[in-house]
Amino acid sequence: MKITDIDANVVRIGREFGTTSAIKEIEESVFVLLRLTADDGSTGIGEISDVEHPETMPTTDEIEAEVGDFLLGEDPCEINRLADEMYEAIDFGAFDFHSFQQLALAAVDMALYDLVGDRYDVPAYQLLGGRTRDVPLCWVVFTRQEPDAAEALREEIRTRVGQGFSAFKLKVGEVDPAVDAERIRTVREIAGEDAQVFVDAQGVWELEEAIETIERFEEVGIDGVETPVGHPDSDVETRGYYYDIPLVPSELATVQETVDTPVFEHVLDPQFGIDLAAADAVDVFTVEVCSGGITRADRILDVAEAAGIDARLGSTVELGPGTIAAGSLGAASTAVTYPCDLIGPQVYDESILESGLEYRDGTLRPSEAPGFGLALEDGLFE
Repeated sequence: MKITDIDANVVRIGREFGTTSAIKEIEESVFVLLRLTADDGSTGIGEISDVEHPETMPTTDEIEAEVGDFLLGEDPCEINRLADEMYEAIDFGAFDFHSFQQLALAAVDMALYDLVGDRYDVPAYQLLGGRTRDVPLCWVVFTRQEPDAAEALREEIRTRVGQGFSAFKLKVGEVDPAVDAERIRTVREIAGEDAQVFVDAQGVWELEEAIETIERFEEVGIDGVETPVGHPDSDVETRGYYYDIPLVPSELATVQETVDTPVFEHVLDPQFGIDLAAADAVDVFTVEVCSGGITRADRILDVAEAAGIDARLGSTVELGPGTIAAGSLGAASTAVTYPCDLIGPQVYDESILESGLEYRDGTLRPSEAPGFGLALEDGLFE
């Protein structure tokens, strides 16, 4: 079996409601869908997810040419080899946090899994060791832009509790800590004492501020804090970044040793995971499939499991294909022990899927159909 054709298509979709974080404001998201076709007719879909700077991204012709120079004529079953070689063979720029290069390589990798699953008539999670569970989910609470943000938050949490969600993660750090504390209190009151309430500080706090603010939030009741501390010097030596914010293992270790709350950190590089484990710096790895691919994410999860560190799957706020790809890994991996952020399709105005994505009682249930089991709406690839 050989890859004979590569197609790319841009999709633009608005958010169900405007959202903000400490890093950016979002009203519309841009994606690129990548389709690989083999000589036997098997196909695989990958997603370049929520492109950060669509005004500078390559055209679809340029994407098809760059990926095609590497993949055309290759056997898609050789996923490990191709996943290693693509970092040198495909060049869309630097492999930075959520860069187009990082997202594009993820799309190539996930499309290979979908294609091979389609060829051999097995779900993608079978290629990853077999299903172990439905994937537990964490509803991500962005800062609302409505004039009555407090009431909008209450309605959002009531709705998601009614859908079976019992874990929530609030983006914090863009408003006064007192406002964030009140938001946390609201979620806790509506979701209940048994719910898990996490916060994502997005690296905007420095060390002393991080410890002080987390201790303040602990009085309200939180169960985890993600990316609690970023270093102010962009030239500091580290393998971990949240966008352009350096993540320093020794600083994370200081936070982890000082506060009572478990510390989560984004780990998009296996070596950074090793650095964090060596420093005993965090309690939980947050791993993203759409930032580097299934193969890379699986290797990071192996580091976590070997080091006795819990793990969860983060998100670039994907559409359906990226969400199902991540769900396939989450369903197969025994390293994933915490609720995951795979709720992207539920924050957009519309879906591009006819079938393949199933949410049930606060979990994601991967399809039993071949590959990712997804069916795209008509007209996306004409």
